[in-house]
Amino acid sequence: MLMKSNELNIKPWIMWLVMFLLMALLAHTIIESTVQLFFAKRSGIWRYLSEFRNNAQKDGLSLDQYGKKMGLDPYLGWGKTDVRIHEPSSGATHIKTILFIGDSVTAGHDVRAGEEDYPARIAAMLGDKGVRIVNLAVRGYGVDQMWLKLLTTAVKYHPDAIVFAYIAHDLIRPANDFNFGLPKPRFRFSGSRGKLALAEEIAGFNQDYDDARSSFRVSWWYASHYWRNKEYYAPKLFTDYYMRLYRHIGDGLAQLSQEWGIPIMVVKLTNIDDFNGARKLVQLAATGLVHPTGWQSARVNYLDLDPCVKPKAIAQEVDIDKEFYHHPGPVGHALMAECLGDYIDSTLINPNR
Repeated sequence: MLMKSNELNIKPWIMWLVMFLLMALLAHTIIESTVQLFFAKRSGIWRYLSEFRNNAQKDGLSLDQYGKKMGLDPYLGWGKTDVRIHEPSSGATHIKTILFIGDSVTAGHDVRAGEEDYPARIAAMLGDKGVRIVNLAVRGYGVDQMWLKLLTTAVKYHPDAIVFAYIAHDLIRPANDFNFGLPKPRFRFSGSRGKLALAEEIAGFNQDYDDARSSFRVSWWYASHYWRNKEYYAPKLFTDYYMRLYRHIGDGLAQLSQEWGIPIMVVKLTNIDDFNGARKLVQLAATGLVHPTGWQSARVNYLDLDPCVKPKAIAQEVDIDKEFYHHPGPVGHALMAECLGDYIDSTLINPNR
């Protein structure tokens, strides 16, 4: 009788456990099916990975081979060789090289690159004064990749000045290890100490995603991705991360300025592409990128183009919200070139003007 009583006491516990496992399995099946059928196919990750895979197949290359063709690099991500050079007028004797680093706006996306973008216009404005423009901007770069590209590329151009130009969206990009379908490096911090996590290999990234889909656990893949990049998806909750990052880059810019003996202009371009928390990050960047510690002879200045560009746009009856939404058009580039070109002329080329 005692044994039968114990058996009866155990059976309800087993039954509840089985019910819990069945409910958990049902919940997972519903969530996973929803993610695979609806969410995943609408996400940028799915779309960009599919495009990358299809392009590789068209060229008859493996994912790694196609990645190398695109110039993928564990230290930079992509855009390893992007460069555009505008030489000064042939009669110029004293040549000054100004190096621009930025994202798709500085690279001239959606306008005639090399002609209508604001660095090209500045080259045309100042070319007869001996100004040589080197444009290293890369589409999709955040301020982290801009800084890394300066470290790896700028020295061979022997710049006399550097323009570090960004829009607000470039301030949030560093918190993501994946952009435009491509893995990218990312700074992570332990206290104030920063460590660079190199970009994952594209083939491995694709394989992990495919394995998650085929094994019916892509929902967990997305949950892991979002948690790993939580600072990107919830910037208002992680402003300490961004302040440490901007100070880290700012100290690097100051060190570069002091060691090379050149001025660096940190420029916030006019842009209306807003996101949740943008205003706070713009404020943090305005202080963090240009207030270094320990580099007393560094020359790092901050310039916000809005106070110059927006009044000019209003005077010319330009629709600011339309012209400067995401990628500006030729008119927007012309206005930024006028403001920034005049600033460069008055501070670097002809400071006694």
